[in-house]
Parts: sequence; structure tokens; C-alpha cells
Amino acid sequence: MDSTFSTNKYGYQLYTLMVFDEHRNGVPVAWVISSRNTIAELSKWMSTLFSIGKKERPDWQVQAFITDDATAEIEALR
Repeated sequence: MDSTFSTNKYGYQLYTLMVFDEHRNGVPVAWVISSRNTIAELSKWMSTLFSIGKKERPDWQVQAFITDDATAEIEALR
């Protein structure tokens, strides 16, 4: 997961969520545009995406999560 920073006049951030396929290639599966970069906001959409993933593939499990050193992203994952 990673987000853009200060790339538009509104200050919105674009988050990209990628997963690994069976060949260990990164595949983008979701994009989120958010006006806030808070733990509460990140947790909300991350929980929603997780629920959708589990609904589509009940056997799906998160094995790892990679992000840069963004405190809000790290805290939302906990």
C-alpha cells in the first residue's frame, strides 16, 4: 500500500493496494481517493476492502503488508 502526497490542488491522496499473484507479481486491486490521512479514515476503508476480499475468497488471508514509513498507515494496520 502506498499513497501519493501533494499531487493535486485539493490535497487528496490516492492510495494503491496491490496483491501478489501466483507468480509473485504485484497486481493493483484497489485505489482509494481520500481527503484525510488519519488512522480512523484509513482503518475504515481498509476494513471494508478486507471484508470484500473475505467475501469473495473466504480462504484468503493476509500474510504480509508492505508500506512505507507512514505512521497513519502503520497504525491503521494494527
